[in-house]
Amino acid sequence: MSLLLPILLGLVVFFITKYISAVGTITAIVISGISVIVFVGIWQGTLYCLKKLGYYTPNKRQTYRHVDSNLQQIVRDLQEIRFELQETEPYLRGIEFIKYAPQNTEVKESET
Repeated sequence: MSLLLPILLGLVVFFITKYISAVGTITAIVISGISVIVFVGIWQGTLYCLKKLGYYTPNKRQTYRHVDSNLQQIVRDLQEIRFELQETEPYLRGIEFIKYAPQNTEVKESET
């Protein structure tokens, strides 16, 4: 009889440990499955909303090239404006006194 008690206690501990590990494993599997489903749902919902709002385009390279060419055109335009301002700077310095001259803000009726 004294030999059966440790065997019985060992079996009880074994089955309790087995049950706890099985429940933990099953819980981890269920939680990870739910997490994957939720994250995929959020991902697909975000893509759908971006497509509806016009922010998502499948041709990312084409869009990048278009934006890049627009930026390059703006840079060229700014360089051209800077060049033109450098050409006119000496003439504008000569008439700097105009900003201090009294301005006629009234428009004559005969001119309109």
